[in-house]
Amino acid sequence: MKAIALFLTAACLVQVSISHWQVPTRRLHTADNAYLVKQKNIFELFWHINQPTVYHPELYQKAQSFNFQDNLASFNNQAAVTEFLKRLKHGIVPRGVVFSGIQHLREAINLFYVFVSAKDFDTFYNAAVWARFNVNEYVYIYALMVAILHRPDTRRIHIPPLYEIFPYYFFNEEVIHQAHHIASGNEHIAVKETVDSVDYYYIPANYSDWYIVQDDGVSDYHKISYFTEDIGLTSFYIASIHDFPHWLSSATHKLLPFARGELYLYLHHQILARYNLERLSNNLIDVEYVDINKPVVPYYPKLQHPNGASFPQRPVGFKIPVHMHEDIQALQDAHVRISDAIDSGYLIDANGNKIDIYKTFDGLNKLGNVIEGNADSVNPGYYRQMDLLYRKIFGVTPVHHTTSNNVNPSALDMLTTRLRDPLFYRIHRNIMSYWTKYKQHLPKYTHEELVFPGVHVESVTVDKLVTFFDHFDSLVSNAVSVRSHKEAQSTIIKARQNRLNHKPFSYSVTVHSDKNVKAVIRVFIGPKYNVYGREVDISESHYNFFEMDQWVVDLVPGINKLNRSSYEFLYAAPDEVPSDVLYKKVVKALENNESFTYSEQLYGFPDRLLIPKGKKKGLTFKLFVAVSSFSKTLGLYMDSPVWGSNVLDARSLGYPLDRRISFNVSEIHNFFMKDVVIIHK
Repeated sequence: MKAIALFLTAACLVQVSISHWQVPTRRLHTADNAYLVKQKNIFELFWHINQPTVYHPELYQKAQSFNFQDNLASFNNQAAVTEFLKRLKHGIVPRGVVFSGIQHLREAINLFYVFVSAKDFDTFYNAAVWARFNVNEYVYIYALMVAILHRPDTRRIHIPPLYEIFPYYFFNEEVIHQAHHIASGNEHIAVKETVDSVDYYYIPANYSDWYIVQDDGVSDYHKISYFTEDIGLTSFYIASIHDFPHWLSSATHKLLPFARGELYLYLHHQILARYNLERLSNNLIDVEYVDINKPVVPYYPKLQHPNGASFPQRPVGFKIPVHMHEDIQALQDAHVRISDAIDSGYLIDANGNKIDIYKTFDGLNKLGNVIEGNADSVNPGYYRQMDLLYRKIFGVTPVHHTTSNNVNPSALDMLTTRLRDPLFYRIHRNIMSYWTKYKQHLPKYTHEELVFPGVHVESVTVDKLVTFFDHFDSLVSNAVSVRSHKEAQSTIIKARQNRLNHKPFSYSVTVHSDKNVKAVIRVFIGPKYNVYGREVDISESHYNFFEMDQWVVDLVPGINKLNRSSYEFLYAAPDEVPSDVLYKKVVKALENNESFTYSEQLYGFPDRLLIPKGKKKGLTFKLFVAVSSFSKTLGLYMDSPVWGSNVLDARSLGYPLDRRISFNVSEIHNFFMKDVVIIHK
């Protein structure tokens, strides 16, 4: 979420810690005809994938005319195509089966390599059209989405958000049931509007707290389900994970090998910090650790898979079943080995060699790779996959002894539902303890590492901060069957849901400089008081500060008044344009030669969630502003399919709050702290 998906070439290797990326206001591009054709064609691949011959039936003829064997020379990775053909011959995952298990993932990875190795867009598109009709829907969508992000000729193409493609993984089962009723002609259960011969139906959608009536003394997730179930937050998380799939090697796909591990840790650290701020707004203590030896928080997802199976529930008093013993042992082994590495200062690679994690510039990155257990881990067999093990142990997925196609995945198992489960945050509280422990082994920042000679922040002012709940409409039409392409175009079903939002705001930083110099400004928000009303010092709470913004400025001698609107925040992005609206714009641009623009940054943290909810009478937080030097000579270039093309600042993620706080903010003249009050209306 902060400093994300970066691209480093070998020429960029310098002896610095990995860095945040800096960017001016987002760059917009005007689409040419080639872009528009790609955008239109790709969008059509995602709709009603469970009815491929009904929706856009003309694509079926195109699929019939394509043959992988005849086009083998059109793929760079012919081995991947050959492997796919072998899988096809022996039987692939059937259509209609819910995506789960290692077999499904392997097929998706194989298909990704087929897609991404197509030598040109036409070959890629033809292969994707064929797969739409012949491959399991979920294997297909996963491989296609990741391939589009990683192909150079599609990286700026909009992909429909997953909450539109698979709405049953984002909206409670009652919403999906009502959508089916509307599709079958029962229209009175929803608000209906007709615009230009198109019927729009709006279904009121609740969060899971609507179902929770018991007070079991241990579950409080229903109080903040509006945050954990926010589809924009999940959409952002999915894009971030797809940008760095754990199975994809940075060596073969230029995934910024010296950053991905630290990015994994910092992404989850920031989500955890933002989650704790929301808990504070609801009078809840910081999220606790999870203990495999004790009953864990219950969870009732209220979701159904497309095949009608309800998501597994985790009842009150749930304990880990006995059959998970081997996985529990593997998790405990991983904990001991990773803790030993942090304490001893080195990892052990697959050949038994020691790798120092404190003296090398990417030591934390290597540690992060090991913790995630991704393809860049120096020894995955020894350090395992901690993230996966936690989710497997607590996922309560029923054991099936028939086939791998008979699995009922839990909320923790699936990327689309992971953030809904309150245990996700407890798991990552455990995992983030390694990040914290590593940072505690580093020396505190010296005065020289913090100060910016000649630069003094004189004041910071912030607009009144007000949050509220606003309704948003999301397409759920893909959850129902249609009789024809025409019907799909003329009947649009949407879920109307209240989501946390805030009034637009700006902040202003007044900086005095004695010279012309380039600077980077970082802005964090964190707690002033704990849930009991006791004021907490930043030295106690710095890990709960959420980085809202970061930007680069050119300071001139004298007073600099620097203004920044919440619309400009680096990490934030507005809600995605509904696909029905975007598709019409693309078609109009093609047919009427109208202008169509797209952003360099297609994804981002939801701008609606930049600040926590606060309280009706106001809740005081701390705003921390750090102005630091920015050196182009140490800047590194990155190019991410999710976050755009930018130059990096040569400081660690989370600087200067990533290490133990030994400084007084008032004594560092380029830092500034002030109280801000958030009022919820």
